[in-house]
Amino acid sequence: MAKPAASSGLAPGFLVAAPALADPNFDGSLVLMAEHGPDGALGFVVNRRAPVTTAEVLAAVDGALSRAARDAGRDRGAVLLGGPVRTEQLWVLCHRGAVPDGQDFLAVGSDLALGGSREILEAVATGPGASPFLLFLGYSGWGPLQVEHEVVAGAWVPLPFQEDLVLQVPLEERYDEAVRRLGLTPGGFTVGGGGAQA
Repeated sequence: MAKPAASSGLAPGFLVAAPALADPNFDGSLVLMAEHGPDGALGFVVNRRAPVTTAEVLAAVDGALSRAARDAGRDRGAVLLGGPVRTEQLWVLCHRGAVPDGQDFLAVGSDLALGGSREILEAVATGPGASPFLLFLGYSGWGPLQVEHEVVAGAWVPLPFQEDLVLQVPLEERYDEAVRRLGLTPGGFTVGGGGAQA
């Protein structure tokens, strides 16, 4: 069952880390903003690989699940470090059609779902077809008005939501592609009071 995300101009969408961002957790990061409202914001870094594989994560959850995913050819994807908060928590991003009936999930855009249940993990890891999915360890969180202040300060450049950027563009190319979609040159832009400049 879809839970509508708290939305604003930032979610669903992306935050592109500016070169001047000093936080090592987010240096060179592209963050998928899943939820943003008066109580804060929830996001996931979509271009930072975790030091574990999908096969290893599934094996840690359940050996039978790992074997079923291997037999289905669904155990080869990268696991991403979604952020520095609760890095032991696993999240799944997938198409809504892959979510089993009755499962709660957070709607991201018109077609994506974000959830953390065992049932959703099993469905995407063993289901038929080639529907893409991402696994995240941890998430990125901001308190009330925190992310707004960071954007105004020039730490982040907002980018409208585009599904292909997170599920089709290769992981290593996502940040540079996001910068290009902003009309900027990767590695060569600055952010000041007047916005981002090439």
